[in-house]
Amino acid sequence: MNYPSVLAHFFILLQFFFAQVRAQASGSDPYAPAYTSCPQDLSIRAASTGLSANEKSWRDQHFKQIIPELQSYLTLANISGFDVQNYMNQINGSNLPIVGLSISGGGTQSGLGGLGIWQAYDARNPGAIASKTGGLTQIISYMTGLSGGGAIAVAIIAANNFSTTAQIRQTTNFSIPYSNPTGNETQFFTEIFENTGAKAEAGFPISVVDPFGQFWGNWLPQNQTFANYSDLANPSNNGSFAMGTAPMPIMVLAEVIPGKSPEIGKIMYPGFNSTNGFNLTSYEVTPFEFGSWAGGRVQAFIPTQYLGTSMSNGKPQNDSICAVGFDKLTFIQGTTACAFDAWFIDAFYKIPVFAKRELEGRQQQQQQQQNLDDIPIPPGQEDNGLVFLVNQTAVNFNQTFNESMWGTYPNPFQDYNDDMKNVDELLLIDGSLTGETNPIRPLIIPDRQVDFIIVYEASSDAKNNWVNGTNLINTQKSASEGNIPFPQIPDVNTMVTQNLTRQPTFFGCNASDNTPLVLYLPNSPWSGYTNFSYMQDSFTNNQLNSVFDNAFQLATYGNGTVDANWPACLACATIKKSLKRVNMTLPSVCTTCFNAHCWNGTNSTASITDAETNPSLRLNSSVSFQQWNTSVWGGNSSNPTSNSSNGTQQDEKDGAGLVKPLGTSAFAVVMVALVAMVLG
Repeated sequence: MNYPSVLAHFFILLQFFFAQVRAQASGSDPYAPAYTSCPQDLSIRAASTGLSANEKSWRDQHFKQIIPELQSYLTLANISGFDVQNYMNQINGSNLPIVGLSISGGGTQSGLGGLGIWQAYDARNPGAIASKTGGLTQIISYMTGLSGGGAIAVAIIAANNFSTTAQIRQTTNFSIPYSNPTGNETQFFTEIFENTGAKAEAGFPISVVDPFGQFWGNWLPQNQTFANYSDLANPSNNGSFAMGTAPMPIMVLAEVIPGKSPEIGKIMYPGFNSTNGFNLTSYEVTPFEFGSWAGGRVQAFIPTQYLGTSMSNGKPQNDSICAVGFDKLTFIQGTTACAFDAWFIDAFYKIPVFAKRELEGRQQQQQQQQNLDDIPIPPGQEDNGLVFLVNQTAVNFNQTFNESMWGTYPNPFQDYNDDMKNVDELLLIDGSLTGETNPIRPLIIPDRQVDFIIVYEASSDAKNNWVNGTNLINTQKSASEGNIPFPQIPDVNTMVTQNLTRQPTFFGCNASDNTPLVLYLPNSPWSGYTNFSYMQDSFTNNQLNSVFDNAFQLATYGNGTVDANWPACLACATIKKSLKRVNMTLPSVCTTCFNAHCWNGTNSTASITDAETNPSLRLNSSVSFQQWNTSVWGGNSSNPTSNSSNGTQQDEKDGAGLVKPLGTSAFAVVMVALVAMVLG
């Protein structure tokens, strides 16, 4: 195949699609927001007032729903010497355990891994019941995601009404790229850019996030393609979240601020935890509200349903005109995955910021660029697929290249405080670009009183696309700056050399009562080498089996083969804080568990070795990456290193056309970068 010719043809098609956008756009397009009369009480809510009335009401309903699920889970886990019934007799909505699940950025690597964690703790999964971990999913109250963890795991789970991973596999064909599922380029891109044009004609700001976000809709159920995020909270839909039987899904976003954010060659990026930390605004989107809690330049919220409404001083600029439908689920997906700035800094200036963040100390690069208002595109980069996508959006919607790069939101907080004075738009991007790839901040808000936080991370910050704990450390730094309780996390050397990045580890076992207990689940090779490229945009059933099984083995500690007491240990962590609230003593088996699986508080002075950055399979160390990559990832057989079915495996009949976990052709890199620029 003549790849350059194919790519050139693809660009010509795209140019044609963009040229047709405005002529074909229609105001009745289901993607375009609409205008309606404003509710009389619409206003900005200060974060200092605590949880919203809607969230409080939802929590009351949710807590009642999960009490019987908690009893079932604890009975299955079978903590030795623990009287489940005595505990349950004392449980009510004020003292039950509150559990949160955080799914990191990391593209499809983290997104699919997050689906695997959901499944490993799901009482509807026979494999989880057999492993005695089933039921934890049913009592999770909050589920957060950003970038890949948000656009894939959280969004797909929520759009599928919080169903099982096995059911999701029935509604989503992961073997077809979300970037062009029909194979008909003309039809695919024409529809996407017609939608974008309709939104622009309706008077709303658009950017590359609009077409990019719609790519993700191809992995959503068909009836959710044009769904609004706030629809999840609508009781008339009879959805699991609205009924209180599912966790609250929360997406996390970051921002860039013209004139304030640091730049490389006129390309803004948010800044870094080590230099900005708590001062970097962490926006969250729930079905109820959009806004920010502590830190950053605003601590306030607007109802998600009315995102896109022109506001000033906390009130609508026109009481009779409010926007609805701006909060498209695909638009939120595209925003949390929007990392064009990191890609361009890497491509233009060879400074890798995504995922290995090396911008610090390199800002002098910007001084070498011309003092232009727009981003200069270096010679030779004009045909870069990402450049082309942003540039054509800009050209066809009368914008500069710079204006098209960000998720553009009418600022609901305009003139709300001094930092928002005359700021009419927010420029929002991938939440991981601040250095906090784990979306933990919404889970440590004191008002939510989360007891136990499960953190699944697949950020690829370490060598060979594994993790090294940097992001967890950054969250701890931010929390400390904001006086928010969070466990102490050791340095990177300690995380790696003490094996804390290769197995489940608890942090905060001996912390104060108001400090959450954290379980860190780092993506690591248990039954499979799941360090595949985060840009991969399609997967065979056999590959999905491998990813889900590896997550299952990680979450269940090898399904009891490494530690037979792990199910009880996990249950101990779940109820640890709650036990104290009902004045019950922690069972001795729980103390033994925490002694074995909590970070012991010591730091390591050892240097990280090559072997530690190139780990072997935990459950079958004799299988090398090369062997596994050929026989399992690129083959037709089920995973030979697994010791347990995860309950959702499907036979793969055709292994042709597979993408290897590490390394692809130059053509594949460009094409995936163009249509899958996935997630950090």
